[in-house]
Amino acid sequence: MPFIDFTQPFYLITALVLFVLCLYLARNNRSNTVACIMLLCFITLLVGHTIELANAPIESVRTLAICILVDELFTFISFLSFLWVDRIEVDYKKSTKGKKSNKKGKKEKLEDKVIENDGLDTLWKKV
Repeated sequence: MPFIDFTQPFYLITALVLFVLCLYLARNNRSNTVACIMLLCFITLLVGHTIELANAPIESVRTLAICILVDELFTFISFLSFLWVDRIEVDYKKSTKGKKSNKKGKKEKLEDKVIENDGLDTLWKKV
């Protein structure tokens, strides 16, 4: 049996509620760190369920296959939410860049250069 069984409604609802709460926290803080941690957790669950499938008895293969499908779905959605929150963070930093004082340290100047050369702009222009 899987360690987190997504065929049971309790685990599925709990994962969905935690996903929504983490997404809300990431959006309000304008930081993609929470979304990245959420993505890494779902990838870890996917790897764990895949390892369990390799050593599973025949009776639990169907349950593990459903769990893997749910893991893949959550991974895909959390990746899209990571990109969305990352875009919010970049837009917020671009909008606050001009409001900073004229005294800037080297770290802040480097951060401004990173914001100007955002690698995700090409992706968002195509989407």
